[in-house]
Amino acid sequence: MTFRTRKTVVGYDGSASAQAALDWAAVDAAERGSELLILHVAERGPAEPGAGGAPEPLERASAIVLQDGLARVRRLAPELPVTLETGLSGISRSLVTASCTAELVVLGVPEYRAIEGRVLGNTTAAVVARAHCPVVVVSPGAGVVRGRCVTVGYDGSTGAERALSFAAERAGRQGVPLVVTVAYEEAQEATRVGELAVAWVHRCFPEVGVRYELVEGTAVPVLSDASHGCGIVVVGNRGRGLTAGLLTGSVGNGLITRSHSPLAVVH
Repeated sequence: MTFRTRKTVVGYDGSASAQAALDWAAVDAAERGSELLILHVAERGPAEPGAGGAPEPLERASAIVLQDGLARVRRLAPELPVTLETGLSGISRSLVTASCTAELVVLGVPEYRAIEGRVLGNTTAAVVARAHCPVVVVSPGAGVVRGRCVTVGYDGSTGAERALSFAAERAGRQGVPLVVTVAYEEAQEATRVGELAVAWVHRCFPEVGVRYELVEGTAVPVLSDASHGCGIVVVGNRGRGLTAGLLTGSVGNGLITRSHSPLAVVH
């Protein structure tokens, strides 16, 4: 199958976290007119007996996981074009490679487990840091929720500007309000940043209802709190920060396990 440019890639391993990510990705892709690629990366673990007592090939085990994923998608979006793919080059590498030709990559939150002495669980953070397109991270409790506002963390940096554009486009398509959240330690500068963001949205996305909120504190806890009532929280992969405790690139990683709604990290 040849994909159009609008392709959503979702990493799937059958876990509860991956199921939540797949459900979200299927509904979102159907709404956006995107195609869906379900990617399972086969990890070599203890041999399981197959036919005749021989170890079951990784590809066969992967096909079972992928068919399970396909069945979930068909219940949510029966007409959605779906391709199934098995990767064998490592989880992070496969997903980062897939992101080169994707519009969006969707993952579950990290699940820490050991395979042959190796600890897995940093996959999500690695993909968030290295992907070539926006990455959405979905926790099992987030679910598929529509009608809630889009929240974007904004600090005036180039990364935050890309996040603002992504967030405004989603808010406009879904017909929901956009909330620009500015975490700050100095209110005067934060007010200027918030006003600039709102003015840009009014100019470029006049159909979107937008407001800014100033919240004193550092970005990760502020946005974690804000994520309670929104449909998705959006941040840039890199930012300069308006708070002394904010390190470049740290907000997305800090929110991976702390966001109560789906988290989009925009590159």
